[in-house]
Amino acid sequence: MSTRGRTLARRFFDANEALIDFVVALSDEQWRAACPREGRTVGEVVLHVAAGHRIIGGITEAIAKGAPLPPAARRTVETGARFNARQTRSFAGRTRDDGLRLLRRNGRACAAMIERLTDDELDRTVSSEGGPLSAEAEIEAGILGHLDRHLGAVREALSAEPGASLLDAPRCG
Repeated sequence: MSTRGRTLARRFFDANEALIDFVVALSDEQWRAACPREGRTVGEVVLHVAAGHRIIGGITEAIAKGAPLPPAARRTVETGARFNARQTRSFAGRTRDDGLRLLRRNGRACAAMIERLTDDELDRTVSSEGGPLSAEAEIEAGILGHLDRHLGAVREALSAEPGASLLDAPRCG
């Protein structure tokens, strides 16, 4: 464990809790509302983010541990689009409670994984199309960035403070 790992875990935990608070406040109509930038419903985007905690967390952990990257790390734009389409179909009709359960479960697991990382593991890098990628950079851009990008689209779709970030939002309650 490291201070950096604990700090990153806390940032992720707080962002995920802000997302949970946001989802709790949604009406059933808002949960089912179209999210035009995403091409799916608000609920399907939330479920995608929650599933992403586990998927991107697995990529991050593999980078940190020097393990082979999982297949999800080697997706192209085309294979990613196909995966997202299949995932969206599998999320159709899922409820807000389903989304909240997944956010809580995967969020706890992802935060715990981040918190366990040492400084050496956070600094470990792999080669990527954009150059070397560290585990810490994957947490920032992959895990935190994923949550923030998709929730920006949801907030935009619901006309709630377009462009606002949940990463720095104060917790409600």
